[in-house]
Amino acid sequence: MVSPTVSVIIPTRNRPKYLRASVASVCAQTLLPAEILVVDDGTGAEEALRPLLEVARLPIRLLPGPGAGPAAARNVGLEAACGDLIALLDDDDLWHPEKLAWQVAWMEPRPDLGALGTGVLRRHGLPVMPRLRSKPRRLRPVGRAALVRANRLTTSSVIVRRECFDACGGFDESLLLAQDWEMWLRIARQWTVAVLPATLTIYRLHDNQRSAYGNEMRRWEAQVIGRVLEGEEAALHGLARRRLAWAHCRLGRGLLREQKPGQAVQVLWQSLALNPLNPLTWGALARCALQHLAVAGASRL
Repeated sequence: MVSPTVSVIIPTRNRPKYLRASVASVCAQTLLPAEILVVDDGTGAEEALRPLLEVARLPIRLLPGPGAGPAAARNVGLEAACGDLIALLDDDDLWHPEKLAWQVAWMEPRPDLGALGTGVLRRHGLPVMPRLRSKPRRLRPVGRAALVRANRLTTSSVIVRRECFDACGGFDESLLLAQDWEMWLRIARQWTVAVLPATLTIYRLHDNQRSAYGNEMRRWEAQVIGRVLEGEEAALHGLARRRLAWAHCRLGRGLLREQKPGQAVQVLWQSLALNPLNPLTWGALARCALQHLAVAGASRL
C-alpha cells in the first residue's frame, strides 16, 4: 500500500516573524509532507521564508492570496494542493515534530476517518515543545452532537482527507470567523471526526488574533449554529436550538459589558425565543433595563 501524501496549507497576512517559525516546525517533521503551500494575503512572507527556502528538504510554494480572509486563502491552497491529506496550519502556530507522522499513521488504515485533530497547548511567546509519552492507543471520536455544542478541533491541529473537501466543498468564504467549525460540521455528516489525545500542536497566544475578537466571534458562531438549526436532522434539532440560544445569550451579555444595552436587548430576546427558561438571559435583560433607567435618570438631571 502506498502511503498517502500530505499537503500543508498556511494562510498568512503580515506576520513574518510568526510565519518563519511556523514553517520551520513543518520542515522539522519526522514525516515530511509532499509540499508546503503558503498563501500570502499580505507582505513580507517571501523575505521571511528565504532562509528556509534555501535549505528546506521539501517544496515550499508561495501563492498570492485573494485578500478576502483566511477561508478564501485556504481555498486557494486547496485548489493548488496535490496531497491525499490536507494539513492546516495558521501562520502563528507550531507543530511538534511527530505530529504528521502520528496523524498519518492513524489516517492511513481508516478510510472512514475524515478529519483528525490533536491535543493543543496554548502559550504566549515561543514555548518549548512538550515532551511526548507513548503513542495514544485510541482516538477520541467527536460526534455530531458534540460538534454542535462546541468547536472541538483547533484548525492548526487538523488533517483532513482530500476527498472530504471534494465532497463537501471548500471553506465558506462568507464567514469571517468560525469557518473551521462550519467545515467540521459538514464533514461530520459523512465521515468520522476525531481527536488524537496527544499534545502535538502549539497555539500561540498574542493580541493580533481574529479568534480573540470576543463579541465578533460570538456573532459568527451564532450564524454557524443558525445554519445547523435550519438544515439539521430532527434528532439534533432541540440541541441546536439550545446552542443557538446560548450563543445569543453570550453575545447579549458581551454587548451589555460594552455598555450597548440597546443592541444587547435585541439579541437577548432572540435567545429567549429559542429557550425561555435560561435565567442568565433573564438576568441580562434585567441589567439592560437598569442601565436604561440609569441613563434616563441621568439625562433628566
